[in-house]
Amino acid sequence: MSETHLSAIKTCKKTIQSMTGFSSVLLSTRIGMIHLELRSVNSRFLDLQLRLCDEFRAQETRIREYLTRFFQRGKIECRLFWAQDEIQNQKPHINTQILSELAKLEGEIKMHFPLANNLSIRDILNWPGVTESKKLMANEPDEITQQALELATTSLIEARQREGQQLANLLTEKIGTMQQLLLALQPKLPDAMLAYSNKLSQRLTEAMQKAVETSGATVSINELQERIRQEVALHNIKIDVNEEIDRLNLHLKEFQSILNNGGAVGKRLDFLTQELNREANTLGAKSTIIEQTQASMDLKVLIEQVREQVQNIE
Repeated sequence: MSETHLSAIKTCKKTIQSMTGFSSVLLSTRIGMIHLELRSVNSRFLDLQLRLCDEFRAQETRIREYLTRFFQRGKIECRLFWAQDEIQNQKPHINTQILSELAKLEGEIKMHFPLANNLSIRDILNWPGVTESKKLMANEPDEITQQALELATTSLIEARQREGQQLANLLTEKIGTMQQLLLALQPKLPDAMLAYSNKLSQRLTEAMQKAVETSGATVSINELQERIRQEVALHNIKIDVNEEIDRLNLHLKEFQSILNNGGAVGKRLDFLTQELNREANTLGAKSTIIEQTQASMDLKVLIEQVREQVQNIE
């Protein structure tokens, strides 16, 4: 393996990778040009689709095993073609090295058998290895496939890493914006809770007093105030969003930590976006002030943007 390829192997498991990428390799070999393409797009799982020329059809298992070592998710299409030079392939070539050895061998035999017949042109051309055509030898498909795969895979990993880094930067920006929204909302919540409690207490007082007057029941002021306090406390519990905000902040910190650690994290990030969306919905459902409602809507917009980007991360 080349040093570049070894470097790609070491870093591919430590960095964020996009599932979108493309690489193309033209490899000049003894038997002609080898063209290998790798195209990668989004997929929930690793989906390998191979299109190989007939001469390299037997390499399918090798290619699948090789690509599985480096990629965990994505639909990857591999195309391998052999661009032969038909004119050169039809024209036989003389192996001058074997020809020289054959001439040397004939000379040595003549020293011992001077009357022996000389080799004819037919004899020379029929000698094994003297003439050769550009056909695949037994081990060549393995060697050529390995070389082309290393080059193409390294290029694809680098392309996916570049786009992955851009996605990570974008997601970090979105996470920071959501954290700022929560930071701006939190100081407003105590006053909002107090205002809601006072308003609710006033309404309950009026409603209960009217009910008592209508029914003619006798209820002490202390009993009335205690009942109102219980109802207000119950409603305060229902609209309290401190736990939701704490969970949102924890999820956002975990999201950023996963991005920083890198690797194949797409599924984990997708799960976190679902949890973020659930908490943002609850934040909106418990809203008592317009600022909280607006914060919930802004969070859901950002979370949806994050979810769309996460779908492209391995």
